[in-house]
Amino acid sequence: MCYVWGGRSTGSHHLENALSKPLTALPTFLSAVSMVGDDQERTIRELVHAERPSPPIYDPARDLFIGVLRGHFTIEEALVQARRLHDGTERRCAEDVLAASKSFLTKELPAGVARLKPMEILLPNGLELGVSPVWLRYRSPDRLMVLHFWRQPLSDWQRSAAAAILITALKKDNPAYMWLDLDFISVAIPDHSTARRLRLYNWHTLKVLDDEGLSRFLERLCNAWAAYQRRGPRVTKPRRQPGLFES
Repeated sequence: MCYVWGGRSTGSHHLENALSKPLTALPTFLSAVSMVGDDQERTIRELVHAERPSPPIYDPARDLFIGVLRGHFTIEEALVQARRLHDGTERRCAEDVLAASKSFLTKELPAGVARLKPMEILLPNGLELGVSPVWLRYRSPDRLMVLHFWRQPLSDWQRSAAAAILITALKKDNPAYMWLDLDFISVAIPDHSTARRLRLYNWHTLKVLDDEGLSRFLERLCNAWAAYQRRGPRVTKPRRQPGLFES
């Protein structure tokens, strides 16, 4: 049996004294996508918030989830390992993600999972947006996989934009994979719910934005970035203690 993360804590206390630092590059992929909405001021606030490094509280959940897909251990064994995590926030995140994913993981046949090399797309303002992590599942046929393990789910529009961004990045950096189907797996807490639920999307159900729709989405991101940059230097201060299950 292969154990991961069982004796290590990468909890928030390691970073709580970290200072905020103005961004010199956009956050990557799903982080950036999650910031874009109708309210530009909200996007700017999210960029300011991203100046303070957040602890990787979902890393154990992700690694255990992928470990089950690879057949390294069963879902029950993964839950045992989740309960052994030292950091309380990491432990609760992993337990909740795995519990919500139990039905899906139980039905999946074991298969290899590899992480694709980082990709990127060019934005209208000349900046590059990193597109990572994306995984390849060695099935018959092979499938791409994206994992979204945050408390707040993406909106329909954000998911559609994420799919369009991924297709653009694949076309540029991994054209051999752009014809593969996709498992876009979101384990979040839907509106009007108190518990996480797993939602599985593919290219069709994601309703990929067309070129015009993606351009509008990216333009909003670029406009918010320009407004954020115009605000000038800010006084750095210690990062506040993160909230429970903060994404």
